[in-house]
Amino acid sequence: MLINIENLHFSYGIHEIFNNLNLSINEKKQIGLVGRNGTGKSTLLKLITGELIPDTGRISKKNGLTISYLSQESTIAENTTLLEMLTDVFKPLIDMEKRIKQIGAAIADSTGAEQEKLMLEFGELQESFAEQHGYEYPSRIRGVINGLGFKPEDQTKAFSMLSGGEKTRATLGQILLQEPELLLLDEPTNYLDIDALQWLEQYLKNYPGTFVIVSHDRYFIDKVCTSIIEVSQKNIKEYQGNYTQYALKKRQDMMEQNHQYQQQLKEIKHQQEVIDRFRAYNSIKSSKRASSREKALSKIELLDKVETAHNSHFSFVPRVKSGNDVLAVTGIKKSFGDRLLFQNMNFEIHRGDKIGIIGPNGAGKTTLFRILQKKLAADAGEIRLGQKVHIGYFDQEHQALKQFYNENLLEALWDVDSKLTEGELRNILAAFLFVGDEVFKPIGTLSGGEKARLLLARLMISQSNFLLMDEPTNHIDMDTKEILENALSQYEGTLLFISHDRYFLNRISTQIYQFSADGMEIHLGNYDDYLKQKADASARAAVLAEENKTIVTKTQQRTDRKKQKEEEARIRLLKKQVKEIEETILVTEQKIESIETAMCAPDFYDNLALAAEINLSYEALKQQLSELTDSWEVALLALETE
Repeated sequence: MLINIENLHFSYGIHEIFNNLNLSINEKKQIGLVGRNGTGKSTLLKLITGELIPDTGRISKKNGLTISYLSQESTIAENTTLLEMLTDVFKPLIDMEKRIKQIGAAIADSTGAEQEKLMLEFGELQESFAEQHGYEYPSRIRGVINGLGFKPEDQTKAFSMLSGGEKTRATLGQILLQEPELLLLDEPTNYLDIDALQWLEQYLKNYPGTFVIVSHDRYFIDKVCTSIIEVSQKNIKEYQGNYTQYALKKRQDMMEQNHQYQQQLKEIKHQQEVIDRFRAYNSIKSSKRASSREKALSKIELLDKVETAHNSHFSFVPRVKSGNDVLAVTGIKKSFGDRLLFQNMNFEIHRGDKIGIIGPNGAGKTTLFRILQKKLAADAGEIRLGQKVHIGYFDQEHQALKQFYNENLLEALWDVDSKLTEGELRNILAAFLFVGDEVFKPIGTLSGGEKARLLLARLMISQSNFLLMDEPTNHIDMDTKEILENALSQYEGTLLFISHDRYFLNRISTQIYQFSADGMEIHLGNYDDYLKQKADASARAAVLAEENKTIVTKTQQRTDRKKQKEEEARIRLLKKQVKEIEETILVTEQKIESIETAMCAPDFYDNLALAAEINLSYEALKQQLSELTDSWEVALLALETE
């Protein structure tokens, strides 16, 4: 057992988060942590790490347990480069490697007892370095950099120069390289494009330790988690299986609980009617019976009313109807210094369009949104807004709320429309799942999902009829995500949004814009339609290439045969080189293994001069093996590219 939580209570001031929580986390478990935003998922992770202290109760941890935590807020030094922060994970190994080289050089210049001491330390360090997979760390760093979608030039960027999404990916990469026994990930998929998401899914499937993931990505949890913990009503409930199995079991449980609750209400009503009849008889005997039944009724343990996940809904109805032509973009280009973000950006948007923009992180999608809002100037091109078009912007960093951090939810809405009454605002906030005293919570204390819901509420009461939404499903819990999807699917205005959420793209989009440096590639339909169109285009291109093969002449055939023979001879030579290098590598490895066996012998250091000589041979063989491996990789790469 890695973690054991017993009878835990925790509150933020007067707001109780957990009441008598009990939880055990065992080895080699793949756990998804789900629940509405604000229920305490991130708080639970912070309690496990020790960042927060419970009011009462106990959290026990396995001795020496290693924990790494990816939070929604980064703490990396701003001047640290991407490569430095990833390499820093292996600092103990790098220091050990330097020490091994220092000792190797010192052994040749030492004698007697000093040399014997160095030889012993050298052997111990080499063994420890190999056991900790010290020879693998450069390859592991490269794998994470490539897998998370970073470019070669990103490696030397300071952390402060990375975008919000790049910072999250960099921090995620650092934590994955630490490979702790317990990995805690809070919304790891928020800033991952689809390629990086698929890489992370495969990485976690092979992860040797335990991980607990907070995520609202239904597909992601389905693929990597084998158990689900739901945080609800100040406690937790555990389910075995992935998200699909959890959702099915939860629906069944809710139906059964609702049935039991309704049956209990009927029974209480029936008993109360009987008691009222006994009282009406107004006799001693009937009064005793009534009192007896009242005592029995008072002892009934009342069942909780079933919490329904979708008892609220909202819709966006623009107050002002825009013209049919909403936006025309012609020849837009943008660069930062020598780096070209995009050019030849041309598209038109009409009233009622719901367009999803997809593309790799860092390509310039958010920059395009800033240009459309006139917060940033384009280098070239023209942007024309249609008649009566009012833009509303939903940004993934929730910048619009920062000025209200010391105010409550009602005040944040009055800022948009001061004519609305408190009752009207409460109704609007209730549609976004803010009820009762929650409307008085300071905005600075809201979770990421709660801030997202509040930002959507502000858009709802604004004059906006053309919504620009940058990753609108980030930080939103699954219940709210489905409510948002239902609302936007019925939205009568115009919608342009950036998203990597495949489910969201499928439900909302009527067009998909594939973003690239050379402009927009436009596809009609949702994300599945886009995938089908891409597959069909690839198939057509293959057929066309086959049909357009030229008929070669006999002379050309002779020339081609000659070239083919020359190429075959060159490939045979490459294969021969690869085989010869592999044989040499095998012999060298056998020599190294033989020396390592000799080094382990009890009498190896009896003759220090001979031991030093063998050690020099050992180092030379290792250097030779490294050079052979490099040569083998070059030859093999040349062969594979043929």
